[in-house]
Amino acid sequence: MARLTFTEMASQIPDEATAYEYLENLRWPSGVPVCPHCGHRGANFIKPRNGATRTTRTGSQTARRLWQCKSCRKQFSAMTGTIFHGSRVQLRTWLFVLFEMCASKNGMAAREIERKYGVAPKTAWFMAHRLREAMKAKGPQFLMTGTIVSDETWVGGQPQN
Repeated sequence: MARLTFTEMASQIPDEATAYEYLENLRWPSGVPVCPHCGHRGANFIKPRNGATRTTRTGSQTARRLWQCKSCRKQFSAMTGTIFHGSRVQLRTWLFVLFEMCASKNGMAAREIERKYGVAPKTAWFMAHRLREAMKAKGPQFLMTGTIVSDETWVGGQPQN
């Protein structure tokens, strides 16, 4: 598998609309949306009235793509039920911060997120904590199972230690 650099990711996700499509491809690799409410496979795409963006309840324009479940008839997007749900931060910013947190050796501080992406300190703290919480979704009993690959680790020592 080829490794992705930050500049390659930034060129793949030039705007908010492609960020939503990118998340949809990550969430539904088969291309068939799955309803987060009832688990039904398949949904109808709700096309925006002007063709590209839709108006939110506050009056601003968004590129978020909406789907309607064929079974329960509820609307959802690729963000529904994820750590991005209910956030006012752009999805593109979320994806970049997630990429950098995973790619960096020591993670990212909230202050660094604040400086790099121009968000408020409270927003940066919120994003960092939500991402860290999502990364530790499995319990501690699953941490050291299966094949483990590690860099810069020395295992061993004196028996008395």
